Amino acid sequence: FIQTKSVIVIVVSVLMLWGLTYLVNRTKLGVAIRAVAQDLTTASLMGIDPDRIISRTFLIGGSLGGVAGVLFALQYTTITPYVGFLPGLKAFTAAVLGGIGNIPGAMLGGLVLGQLENFFGTYLPILTNGNFGTEYKDVVAFLILILILLLRPQGLLGQVVKEKV
Repeated sequence: FIQTKSVIVIVVSVLMLWGLTYLVNRTKLGVAIRAVAQDLTTASLMGIDPDRIISRTFLIGGSLGGVAGVLFALQYTTITPYVGFLPGLKAFTAAVLGGIGNIPGAMLGGLVLGQLENFFGTYLPILTNGNFGTEYKDVVAFLILILILLLRPQGLLGQVVKEKV
């Protein structure tokens, strides 16, 4: 059966995804964040205070990280100072997989990465006659990162950015 805490994690995650997407794409602050990220000098010439926008962006990022930490603690009851290292690396892998700068893409990347990890964690011992156990499922995440960086650096939903010379 599905546990209540799992439903809470999913609902809060979807609400955070929707809220962040709305903030970035539909508000003046979101336009300012994108402008500063695109070109700091031009944004400041257009009347945007880059220091204020960068501070607010860090505040938003820290808040989202705090909520993610609470959700993580809700799901996994044992917390240590190093518990977030591997999930942080996997979150980076999910963001690259989905497309850097694409919020729904990062969520999709996380779902795809989780499914692939579980698939290989389950079937890798069977496919290799027990030579590789479930502990190698973490290796799969980083192999996916390497493959994405080599084959499709913009990610699944990312757009190819043409550099101006």
